[in-house]
Amino acid sequence: MPWSEDQLRAIASRDDFRIAPFRADGVTPGTLIWVWSAVVDDGVFVRSANPASRWFAAARSQRAGIAESAGARLAVRFDHVLDERLRDRVDEAFAAKYGADPYFAPEILRRSREQIARVTPDSAVTPDFAEVGGS
Repeated sequence: MPWSEDQLRAIASRDDFRIAPFRADGVTPGTLIWVWSAVVDDGVFVRSANPASRWFAAARSQRAGIAESAGARLAVRFDHVLDERLRDRVDEAFAAKYGADPYFAPEILRRSREQIARVTPDSAVTPDFAEVGGS
């Protein structure tokens, strides 16, 4: 299930994207955390600047969880981005969205190129929304 045009516009223009990859049981989301996000074409991408990030490790291993933005909470799939050309485009989108942020630096993009995930709504993912923290 793809993102709607309205969802993509909201995510591209806002800074309120939160995610919670599943815990080891595969159905219970962890605590929602705020992450930087960017839109490239019809995809939403997140990244971790910390190579030891627990949330990114969980997203890679569980490959599913939830995302919340613009008041909507959705079950999602996480796919690790390995394609170098797509990584370049994601870097450009992050620089365009966050370039004026005082916490942004080009070094963050270089340091986090291996930690980029595509986030896609997925109706086959069945989280236990009652267990979601951080709301």
